[in-house]
Amino acid sequence: MDCRDCSNKKCYINSNCLSSWLEFVQKFKTRKLFSAGLKVFTEGDLVTGIYVICSGKIKITMKTDKADETIIRLAGDGQVLGHRGISKNMVYPISAETLEDSELAFIPHEEFFKLLRHNIDLSFFMMMFFADELMRSEQKLRLHVLKSDKEKVASSICMIIDAFGYSKGEVNKIDSTLKMSELSNFAETPKPRLTRVLNILSGSKIINRVDNNIYILDEPALREMANLEKYPIDVADNKFTKKF
Repeated sequence: MDCRDCSNKKCYINSNCLSSWLEFVQKFKTRKLFSAGLKVFTEGDLVTGIYVICSGKIKITMKTDKADETIIRLAGDGQVLGHRGISKNMVYPISAETLEDSELAFIPHEEFFKLLRHNIDLSFFMMMFFADELMRSEQKLRLHVLKSDKEKVASSICMIIDAFGYSKGEVNKIDSTLKMSELSNFAETPKPRLTRVLNILSGSKIINRVDNNIYILDEPALREMANLEKYPIDVADNKFTKKF
């Protein structure tokens, strides 16, 4: 996919770089294809650049004290991967794995830093993106420590909507390839409790569950139950819009 005539308006780079710099991106970026279930990078690897998701779905995981991996974030079309490793040590503190076949663009970190220095909109966007990431990390911590199973599940479903949106083929169906075991992991709720909460949400006409597919019937009620602030990124306007 050529950045100079890309129609993907969800792409952070495409929407926040000056047109004169898109040729620079095209020159240095590398197209990478990953089948479902493959690691994009692994915790402890050295950071050599950042990734932009051209298409596909990714789960970001972190090892716990028990050496298990917990899903801490989900990322979809146009979003950035690998930014958490940009630090003094330049080592990934997390892992990223594809949930479905995905196309990623890789930009070496030195070239990415040049983009930031010469594209004010991109620099501002990344600053706000890091702030948003910190807020979401704090929300996940609060979920783990303070909230009930119902709030955890509702919050996790809202985060899936924010990351992946709705399916284009079916009305109100979450566009997600997460298995129930992965949703249980993401919500940090044992699978039997997850099933019980999903049944409660179905009985309350907030969702409709068909096999492993979840249809949202009342998103405002779901967000009210989750008590989760939403800060979606309006890529077209280069701003953050606060919604509840």
